[in-house]
Amino acid sequence: MQHIHISQTDSTNSHIRKLIIEGKIENLGMLTADFQTAGRGQVGNVWESASGQNLLASIALMPKHLDVRQQYYLSMAISSAMVRALSPIVSTVRMKWPNDIYVGDKKLGGILIENTLNGLLIQNSIIGIGLNVNQTKFTQGAPNPISIKNITGNNQSVSAIAQSIQAEIATALQLVDAELFDYIHAQYMNVLYRYDGQYYPYADVKGSFSARIIGVEPDGHLLLLDTTGQTRRYTFKEVEIKF
Repeated sequence: MQHIHISQTDSTNSHIRKLIIEGKIENLGMLTADFQTAGRGQVGNVWESASGQNLLASIALMPKHLDVRQQYYLSMAISSAMVRALSPIVSTVRMKWPNDIYVGDKKLGGILIENTLNGLLIQNSIIGIGLNVNQTKFTQGAPNPISIKNITGNNQSVSAIAQSIQAEIATALQLVDAELFDYIHAQYMNVLYRYDGQYYPYADVKGSFSARIIGVEPDGHLLLLDTTGQTRRYTFKEVEIKF
C-alpha cells in the first residue's frame, strides 16, 4: 500500500487533503510526518508531539457506498482496527468514546476523522492519527498523556506501527464496504473503555453524576445509565468523563 513520508507539515490531515484533490494518493494511502506545526485534535485541540518520536499520520479512505447517516460505523471500525494493531505491543489498549486511544486511565493517542460528502454519500474520509510512541515527557499541560515507551520501557519502530495500522484499517474498510454493521458495532463495544458494567464519574451541564455505559448508538450517541436508573443520551462534548 502507498506510504508517503515527509519531515514536516502543518497538519497531515490538511496535507493529505491536498493530495486527494490533486489525485496523488490512492485509496488507503498513508501520509506520515516527523513533525506537525499545527497538529489538530477534536474541536481545535492541539496535539503535542516531539519531532520524530511519535506517529503522526493520515490515511485516505474512499468508501464504496457509505451513507452519511452510517458514518459512525466507519469511526467504530477504525477504532477497533487501532486496538488490533496495537494490542501485540500493549495488550490493554482500549478506545475511549468517541475517538481517544487509552491504556488504563492514560491517553495514548487520538483519531480525527474528516469526511467529504457527495450528496448523502461519503466521497472520501481522512483518518488522522496521533499516537505517542517514543516520547516520554509531555510539557504542554495535557492532563493524562502516556506513550508506548512509558509503558514498555523500550523504543519502538514508528514505521512498523504505521504499517500495522494501515493494514488493519484496510481490513476495517472491507467490513464497512461489506456493510457488516452489526459485526462492526459488536467489535467496537468489545474494545470500548469503561464498558464493563461498573459505575464511573461523569459530568454534564447539570453537574456531576455516576453512571455506567450501556451502549453506543449507530449515530454515535453515548448511552449511560445513572445510579437513579435514568438513561442519559449524549453526543460528543455534551458529557465529560471524569477520573
